[in-house]
Amino acid sequence: MHGINNDYAIEPLVTEVQALALTPEGNSAGRSITVPDKEKNSSFQDLTSDTLSLIFRHLKLRDICSLQKVCTRLRDVIKEDNAMAKAWYRQFSSAHQNQLRMVISKKDKNQLRAWFESFSNDQALLESLTDRQPTSAYLPALLFFTRAEMMSKCKAFELVTNATIDKIYKTNSASSPEDRVRMERLNKVKSAVLSADGRFLVTSNGDHKAKIYHHNPDGTWEIQTSFPHRSHFQSAIFSPNSHHLVTVSGHYKAMIYELGSDKSWEQKTTIIHNGHIKSATFSTDSQHLVTVSLDGKVKIHSQKDDGSWGLSAFFSHQYAIYSGTFSTDGCYLLTVGQDKRLKIFSQEDGGSWEEKEAIPHSDSVCSATFTANGGSLVIVSPNREAKIYEKKADGSWKESGIIQHGDFVSWSTFSPDGRHVVTASRDRTVTIYGKNANGFWDKKATFSHNGCALSATFSTDGCHVVTASQDGTAKIIGQQDDGSWLEKASIEHDNFISSASFSTDGSQVITSSEDGIVKITELRSNHLLSAVTE
Repeated sequence: MHGINNDYAIEPLVTEVQALALTPEGNSAGRSITVPDKEKNSSFQDLTSDTLSLIFRHLKLRDICSLQKVCTRLRDVIKEDNAMAKAWYRQFSSAHQNQLRMVISKKDKNQLRAWFESFSNDQALLESLTDRQPTSAYLPALLFFTRAEMMSKCKAFELVTNATIDKIYKTNSASSPEDRVRMERLNKVKSAVLSADGRFLVTSNGDHKAKIYHHNPDGTWEIQTSFPHRSHFQSAIFSPNSHHLVTVSGHYKAMIYELGSDKSWEQKTTIIHNGHIKSATFSTDSQHLVTVSLDGKVKIHSQKDDGSWGLSAFFSHQYAIYSGTFSTDGCYLLTVGQDKRLKIFSQEDGGSWEEKEAIPHSDSVCSATFTANGGSLVIVSPNREAKIYEKKADGSWKESGIIQHGDFVSWSTFSPDGRHVVTASRDRTVTIYGKNANGFWDKKATFSHNGCALSATFSTDGCHVVTASQDGTAKIIGQQDDGSWLEKASIEHDNFISSASFSTDGSQVITSSEDGIVKITELRSNHLLSAVTE
């Protein structure tokens, strides 16, 4: 599915075997004499299904995709073994696989059926998918892969607004111009983030509050609580396990909250810096939180056995730090800043964190992100470009690609499988680069906005991207079977879109805007434009 390129050639997988059939041909001095009969050629296609299944486990997705074109038998064995889905699943890190399993485990049969009905009318197929028993470790792979295939066949999505969280503060005809301006400022939504389990939504608002909404059984969203900040409020995110929340104030403070058994949120820890906090990020196992600040300090807080949070590591850069991100496996931390150095810290066996290496850079670095396997980096600098680095066998890092823009790059990130990278820029464009079979990075697509592109985020399956722009639109871009990328839908607001992201199951897009509105939009197949058949 994602990233399949049917033009790849594969190397011979099994050396051709010369099978000699030996038949009796007379006697000599009491000894049986045999001579080889006509040689018979045995090929890869003659292997048993079980043997082929074992081989498939060691092949990449593109190779299996090519193999199924060889002959009918191989195609049938690949289909029976679900080899394509398994190879697709193996591309992801173990943490990402766990996330996909979590999504499937949260859905009952009716929810699972509705998940597929958005993109297929084939009742027999729906029954076969939703009636499966969750005994196989690869069931999430099959279900996600099948739905990703369905979505890829849609040339355009039908958008259904499932929920709209409206402006908090209202004006009327009697409101003065000053009141209207004040209300517009208070209503601005800087971000809206859905928890991984889909039960909670947190918004960062212009009134210096983080507001948490709970998803009711009838599908509506109800405000549950709000956390005020005394100063400029910046952002709020959930931990990957949905049990914790961190809010960040623009004036030196981050706070960790924990979800209680009664669904209430309790403040657990306050983190203080001596400068503006630029980011706060959880590790994928939700056990660590890193905060970085313009004061040049990096702080890691970790959850203890008793559930409390405490400072577990403290580092410094010479100047301001702009971002800090964990590797997917949680073993490494990458920090970047104004001192033109990227620092990589590793967690040792005893739990302590130590600086492992520093990568010098020709300019200050605004942000940097690992691929899931930690083997690649994408680095954003103020000089209108993003650079991709690959880790060599000797541990050093080598530049392997440059993504040029006409203005500042505001966002960059890898797809979950590490085979694509997307950038968003103030030059009003979003670009997607892909890694080819030779390990080089090629431009795959460019999409334009009528305003600065602020972000571009991949879906959990890596097959779609949603953008956010100052032109008030969020574009949904999908990868097709041939590897090309196509704009499939656009969500509109009346002002800047401050954030746009997918729900963990990929069925919805959450957008927030400075117009004071949050939209939760479901993606469905537009059956008038494209029919899904299996």
